Amino acid sequence: MDAINKIYSSVSQTVSTLSAVFLGNPLTKDYDIAEHIGSAGTELVWKIYTGCKRTTKEVASIFVFDKKQLELFTKDEREEICENIRRGVVQLTKIRHPQVLTVQHAMEESRDTIAFATEPVVASLANLLGNTTNISNTGLLAEYKLSEFDTKFGIFELIKGIRFLHDEVQLVHRHICTENIIVNKQGIWKLFGFGFCWSKRAPGTPVGNHPFKSRLLGNPGSKWTAPELILENSCNDSTDIYSLGILIYTIYTRENIPSPDASSDLYGYKQSVTKLSNQGPPKLTAIPESLRSEVKKMLSVNPQARPTLQSLIQISYFCDQYVQCLDSLETLFPKDNLEKSEFYKRLATIIGDIPHRVRLYRILPLLVKEFVNCSMIPFVLTNILTITASCTRAEYMQHISSHLRPVMLLDEPVQIMLIFFQNLDVLLKVCPSEEIRASVLPLVYKALESKSQQIQELCLSIIPSVVVHLDKSTIKGGLVPRIKTLCSGTNLVSVRVKCLLCLGQLAPKIDKWVMIDDIVSYLPTVNCREPAVIMAIVGVYKISFNTDGLGIPKDVLACKVLPHLFPMTIVNGLTLQQFNAIIALIKEFTRKIEEEQGDKLGSKAGSISSSTSSSSLQEKQQSTAQQQSELQQSFGSLSFGSGNDLYGDFMQSPSTMSTNKAAQQQRKTGSGPMKLQLKPLQPQADWNWNIPSTAKENSNNFNLITQQQQQNSTSMVQNNVPPPAIAMPMMPAAPMASNMWMNNNGSTTKRLELTSPTNNSNPYGQLQPLIPTPSQTGKASAKSATSPMLSKEDIMEFLQK
Repeated sequence: MDAINKIYSSVSQTVSTLSAVFLGNPLTKDYDIAEHIGSAGTELVWKIYTGCKRTTKEVASIFVFDKKQLELFTKDEREEICENIRRGVVQLTKIRHPQVLTVQHAMEESRDTIAFATEPVVASLANLLGNTTNISNTGLLAEYKLSEFDTKFGIFELIKGIRFLHDEVQLVHRHICTENIIVNKQGIWKLFGFGFCWSKRAPGTPVGNHPFKSRLLGNPGSKWTAPELILENSCNDSTDIYSLGILIYTIYTRENIPSPDASSDLYGYKQSVTKLSNQGPPKLTAIPESLRSEVKKMLSVNPQARPTLQSLIQISYFCDQYVQCLDSLETLFPKDNLEKSEFYKRLATIIGDIPHRVRLYRILPLLVKEFVNCSMIPFVLTNILTITASCTRAEYMQHISSHLRPVMLLDEPVQIMLIFFQNLDVLLKVCPSEEIRASVLPLVYKALESKSQQIQELCLSIIPSVVVHLDKSTIKGGLVPRIKTLCSGTNLVSVRVKCLLCLGQLAPKIDKWVMIDDIVSYLPTVNCREPAVIMAIVGVYKISFNTDGLGIPKDVLACKVLPHLFPMTIVNGLTLQQFNAIIALIKEFTRKIEEEQGDKLGSKAGSISSSTSSSSLQEKQQSTAQQQSELQQSFGSLSFGSGNDLYGDFMQSPSTMSTNKAAQQQRKTGSGPMKLQLKPLQPQADWNWNIPSTAKENSNNFNLITQQQQQNSTSMVQNNVPPPAIAMPMMPAAPMASNMWMNNNGSTTKRLELTSPTNNSNPYGQLQPLIPTPSQTGKASAKSATSPMLSKEDIMEFLQK
């Protein structure tokens, strides 16, 4: 809040000060007046302000003379001083020359002020040399430093301006001094302060009394005035040359020549100028050697001994290539194209050594005038881009950008685009991102569509540095499609290779899926019969695969990339090193697929085994219980539930037989009812369940079974157990694939299948011929109780049938 108050207070104070200074002056109706930047005129009586024209927004400088400075003078003196001020402004308004200050708005006078508007200026030369009289803010002056080139070319321009006054306007300035030299924004030194100028007369003609005798405000001082004007009241061209010599001495020594004031000590003044003419100034060595002798001549008491302006221009001090180049540039515009092209070529070799301020404010405005001549643009553009290289971003946007934008849109001559791309790094350094998108990016698009191979290759090489300033949507939608179009449409291998390399260099600047969808997926469509193109494609794949944040998924590698890479390995023309590079990349891709897919399948199998281990055990137990239940139901329909085993030991293994014997013994003792324990039918190793296929085999099997039953009957008789009936397995009606068992030798054999009866009236099913019914068992039998129910002949006869 305190900072805001300070700013408000400063602005309010400035506004109130300006209102007080310009109170009632008509100039304020047309101009907005801002900051006080300097002072000028004899004894620095003029204040200089920055301003702007309200209608056109044209920048200007406002010169103001405050009449309050005249309060100590009498009315007549005030009127005389004001008259000299008015005469000087009127005379200045009449003269038009590059070395004379340009007036934009004529003098306006009010009761308190006299003011007029001029071209934008920095300050007076006196201010720049350290004299800050009548200046409220000296901070701006501290930033402006005069260089050796500024001084040399400034003096050169003053000589030309004075020569113009003498030869063309027929005026003698009579008061050339640092206060009456104004430096404008371009750094040009201009003449000011024409209040005491006289029309040129013949040499020796009296010119009247000089104003030095009356020391009024703004009158010339004797230290700047030629001796003949004070002592003899004569004036000629050499009068200004003497003042110019004093000016040069002051610029290099930063001090005035010590001399008594002629208004108070005329004799002392005369002795001083005589000594100065004979011995020279005390610090003459501070002046450059090539100029030193001429300055001594310029300070001679004798006007005829002084050099002429024409001879001064031709001295070696001004025969500098930089001075001559800049002087020629100002008069070059009307000349023919051949002469101008030769000059601009020479300028390109030395422009880098000229001070930046001179290049920006003096040379650049002259160069941009040539943009109306298209044939001269390539010669001028090189120099302008050299100036741009030393500019700040603010300077470029203020002074250069508006001139270059229209030139970037030109198609002819083709050298324009070539020069831009050769110096595009300069533009990228000084252009903000918005300016790059507005002016540089259209230039890149146009170059990609150009027919010139050199321009295309230059553009492709500079694109990676351009994309830093672009957003991702612009890269994806504008830049990448144009590069792909150029790559597919060109027949030049070098251009195609550069397109691929450019796409690879975009990898760090774009998203992963843009790289995969728009670039990696595009590569298989590129014509890749040349080894250079193949290696460029391999490079793009490798960059996409290895760049952090990108990578290529395994499905893209397997389906698109590897099928594209394998045919490349057998292309003719590949060197061994190139072949090894492709094979190494293929191995790297396959290794990635192997690792990722193997990890995926391993983790999936582990999760399935862990989740199904417990469920498989439960399912197995449930399956076993279900099988037992089904068997129990099947055997239950055969009246196994009563505890009587109708099949006897024929259908049981020895272990089961022992269990049955224990059960029978328990029933005998009457210990209680015993539940039948059934196990799933399993093929036993000690029983042959194969169906005999011959009569001999049937007979052998029958004898074996008979012997076993006789042994069982003997044991049952001893234990008082009735003998069981003999049951023989029968051949099924139709063989079924499900009724198969595995032999020891691995072959399949048919097995006996026990099924539940489907007819309630005949519960014994296919076993009816072999199983005695309850009615039959009740009949008296003539056979012995120990003999089987069927004879051997009966069974053989049945089997043969």
